[in-house]
Amino acid sequence: MADTGKLKRENTALLRQAMQHGSAGKNDLARLTHLSFPTVSRIVDEMVERGEAQEIGTAASTGGRCAMQYRLNPQYRLFLCLRLEQDTLHWFVCDLDGTPLEQEQQTCSGDVREFLDTLLMRVRARYPRLAAVMLGFAGTMHNGIVTESFGYPELRGVSLSAYLHDKTGLPCMAARDMQVGAAGYAAQYTPAPKAAVCIYIGKLGAGAGIVLNGKVWGGAAGFAGELHYLPIEHNLEYAQNHFAGADISDYFTKVICGCAALINPDRVVLYADSRLTDKAARIRESCAQALPEQAMPTIELSQSFEQDYTRGLFTLAKKMEETT
Repeated sequence: MADTGKLKRENTALLRQAMQHGSAGKNDLARLTHLSFPTVSRIVDEMVERGEAQEIGTAASTGGRCAMQYRLNPQYRLFLCLRLEQDTLHWFVCDLDGTPLEQEQQTCSGDVREFLDTLLMRVRARYPRLAAVMLGFAGTMHNGIVTESFGYPELRGVSLSAYLHDKTGLPCMAARDMQVGAAGYAAQYTPAPKAAVCIYIGKLGAGAGIVLNGKVWGGAAGFAGELHYLPIEHNLEYAQNHFAGADISDYFTKVICGCAALINPDRVVLYADSRLTDKAARIRESCAQALPEQAMPTIELSQSFEQDYTRGLFTLAKKMEETT
C-alpha cells in the first residue's frame, strides 16, 4: 500500500520547485510537474490556505477563461544567516527570495555563545516562520566539531550545528567561511562551475573554498582549502605575519599550480586584496609558463567576496531547508 503522506510531501515539493522561478497557473504547474490537474489544484489550494502560496491575479487572456496565477509567498519561510569573524558577529534574516528583513552586526567582547544565545532567542521570538539557521565562521572542523576557531577558543570542541539546533529546534548548519564564499560564487552561475577554487586573503592568512560539480567540497576531514599547509617555504609564518617579505606573485603561482595538479579547476578566483594589486597579470603569465595549456585555469580577480559570502549563507540555508 502506498504511503499517501509521503506521496503528498513529494508532490508538494515538486510544486514548490516549479513555483520557485515565478508565477504559474494550475495547468502550467500540472504540465511542469507531470502531476494530474486535480492533484495540483488540491495541493495548491492547501498551500494558499496555509499562506505558503499566494494568488496574484489572472494571466492575460488568450481568448478563453483567464487562469489564476500563483507564486510562493517569499515570507512563508525565513532564514537566519550568521557570519562570525574575529570579534564581530554579522547577521541577517532574509526571506525565500534572499531579501533581508533585518540585519545587524555586533562586537563580541566575551564568550560568543552568550551573544548567540541572546540573538537566537530574540530572532526566534520575532520571526515564528524562521525555518533554518546558517553560520559561517573563520576556523576548521572535523566531523562537525570545531578544531580551530580563530578568536573564539571557547568554540573549540563544539559542534556548532548541534549547538544551534539545540537552541532553536530548527535545521542548522555551520561551515568554514571559504566554503560559504565558494557556495555563493557558484550559486550565481547556471550551470554551476564544474570545478572552481576561490581564494581569499584575510587577516588570518589565505584560505580557499572548492566547488566540484556544483557542490562545495571540504574533503575527508573538512580540511580542503587550508592553503598554509601546502609545502611552500615560510608558509605557516605567512599566516601569522600577513605575508611579510613574501613574493606574492610567486606564492600564488605555486598555490594555483598545486590546485591545477590536484583538482584541475576550470577557474580560480582571487578575491581582491591590496597585496594582489597589479599582480594578476604576472600570476597568469607564470602559471601559463608552468602548466600545460589544457590544465591552465581561467584566473579571475574578483571584488565580490562580501556579496559571495552573503549569497553563500542564503544559498546554503535555503538548500538545507529544502532537504529537511
